[in-house]
Amino acid sequence: MRSSCLCAILAVLLASGALAEDAAYPARPIQVIVPATPGGPVDTAIRMIEPRLSAALGTPLVLLNRPGASGIVGMTAVATAAPDGYTIGQGINSAFTIVRTSGSTVPYELDSFTLIGNYATDASILAVHPDSPWKTFEDLIAFARNNPGKLSYGSAGIGTASALGMQSITNTFKLDMTPVPFPGGAQVAIAILGRHIDVGLVPYSTGVPMLREGKLRPLATTSAARLPALPDTATLGEKGMAIKGLNLVLGLYAPKGVSDGNANVLVNALQETMKDASVSAKLATVGLFAQYEDPASARDRLNSEYHDIVALDRKLKQTP
Repeated sequence: MRSSCLCAILAVLLASGALAEDAAYPARPIQVIVPATPGGPVDTAIRMIEPRLSAALGTPLVLLNRPGASGIVGMTAVATAAPDGYTIGQGINSAFTIVRTSGSTVPYELDSFTLIGNYATDASILAVHPDSPWKTFEDLIAFARNNPGKLSYGSAGIGTASALGMQSITNTFKLDMTPVPFPGGAQVAIAILGRHIDVGLVPYSTGVPMLREGKLRPLATTSAARLPALPDTATLGEKGMAIKGLNLVLGLYAPKGVSDGNANVLVNALQETMKDASVSAKLATVGLFAQYEDPASARDRLNSEYHDIVALDRKLKQTP
């Protein structure tokens, strides 16, 4: 009997200690793993919201870039981190959807994480050098068809939205073009500027300054509707392509096992951050679109997009 009482008291003390730890959370800086190179939309997005999110949490955020394998390296580091709320990840939808159809080994599942929520999206621009002979999407398609093997295109590599998007374009319009992989979207844009490649899908947020300065010519976008800043640029959907899952969706993730109390602190802080109109305006200045989704909605989106990507991948593999 005495032993049972001692066990009960110990359980209460441990529970109260856990509650006290949660009540004090966060008591030190939180590390945010960014599974991408600096300068691209995945990196830029978190840097745009970091000051306001830090204020909402009451502690600094320490950003750590861990690029590699289309986001797998960074997201694996998040999944295997201690579930104490002091390591979270700046996630991207393609790291849970496209990479799973790319043939890469993915050592995590969606259930390896505690979703905090999505907060922004980014479209991609099919872009060429402004001095290129192709002034429209149709110009590029016609030239590529008449000159098989002569054009090259850039993407952020296998397992990314840009790679799948370019594969979809070449498949839909029966084009023979040479793929050239790069570490990220920023490098694709630089390669187009240097005329090292002929065309590529560039994240809108990366390409905004170049588009404004006339250093890139947009031929089409992956957005669901025409972008307000590019009203004369058609969407790939208007050209008869399936575009679901080809836009970047940016969100925050914690390792599985984070306590409900700590997870709620993170969820509430992100929600509070995205209610701030100045944050949306700040994201817009770099070509990102504020779009908050709570954890349940974020999970539903990922599951839906995964099925869309599987269907698209099957179609690409079946087409000779």
